[in-house]
Amino acid sequence: MTETRVGLIEFGKALNDSVTLPGLGELPGGQVSAGRAVRGGRARLRRGDRVVEDNLRLGIMVRKKFFSSDVEAVTDAGFLKDVFVAVGRRDLGKGDALELYTDDAVGPDLSRQEGVASVVAPAFDELTGFRAQVLVREGVLRSGALTTLSRGGGPMRVLGLFGPAGPLDELPAGQSGTVLLGFQCDVPPLAGDALTAFPTPDFVEQRDGTAVVHGVSDLGNGSVVAAVEVPEGRSAAFTVGVRTRVLRPIGTTFNERSTVVASGLPVLSLARDGIAVRSSAGARVFTVGLGTRDLRQNDVIEAYTPPLVPPPVPPVALVDVNAAPGPALANLPGLSPARVATALELRQRQGGFPDVEAFGVAIGLQPHEIVRLRGRATAGRVALPETGVRQLDI
Repeated sequence: MTETRVGLIEFGKALNDSVTLPGLGELPGGQVSAGRAVRGGRARLRRGDRVVEDNLRLGIMVRKKFFSSDVEAVTDAGFLKDVFVAVGRRDLGKGDALELYTDDAVGPDLSRQEGVASVVAPAFDELTGFRAQVLVREGVLRSGALTTLSRGGGPMRVLGLFGPAGPLDELPAGQSGTVLLGFQCDVPPLAGDALTAFPTPDFVEQRDGTAVVHGVSDLGNGSVVAAVEVPEGRSAAFTVGVRTRVLRPIGTTFNERSTVVASGLPVLSLARDGIAVRSSAGARVFTVGLGTRDLRQNDVIEAYTPPLVPPPVPPVALVDVNAAPGPALANLPGLSPARVATALELRQRQGGFPDVEAFGVAIGLQPHEIVRLRGRATAGRVALPETGVRQLDI
């Protein structure tokens, strides 16, 4: 495993709940309660016992100046320091925490594209970093979206999205706005770059608690039984079969970090006072069996439940705009009764459409409506009435 937990920012513990930056609005304030916070670093949002979003970025980080209400940009903040951050979420509040980590091998899922925008005019300032005016060409660009630049660099978050009237939740195709990227850009945006946006999951995992290892007995068959204790003031509910990861502390008290040395280990057994149980709920001290021999005193065992993987969605049958009857065309997104009538009339008059884009343009769809047709429609081969020549859909 390559993940290293490098810090924790807890909201509701700072002296000030937020600060206001001109042209940006409020930034929420939190306290670095473990390790260090480094600008540009990766983070995941913990809300209670749930991890609700991953692959956030500390795109902007500021602190209040001493004996002043002014703020200054900072590149890092240590233990017990108050910081104000922008990470791509506008709903951070009391009780939330940002778990800061590094991971050089595992990145976010970039397999599904949600929108593409062109960078028109980039800009930079010392307090909030990079921003750019963009024009959305396809799909939609949302505030908080995970994005990449066409010239390379790591994934970034849209820290803010603005129009002439102020903050926006999203920009549809054909519209312009300003995107705030902050200091997370490995490659600065330039005019003409493509900014591609990707959807992100709403839920990452359920955290069922942690326990500290105090002693280990090697069973000699590739597994161990560990005596563990739940830290004072915390709760944990380990169950037989639940997945766990092992975190190994490194660093010092003022720069506390831990490395994930194993993950996906199911709990093989549980016992309290020498009696086998199915769950440790309510107990601070118990023993746990794991299928690993790499477990040491002071390691931390973290129990978690990943989200259920939904069953695969059967492929949608494509509607052939050159052959489908009216009711089938009416089921396509954006096709009103009037547009269906226009499509049938044009198809009869000219023999069909060379491709889905030409079909959409011919019946008056907007660019973002044509994008929605992709994956739902196709244009089969057509025979031109006057010549009988067949044309392939490209």
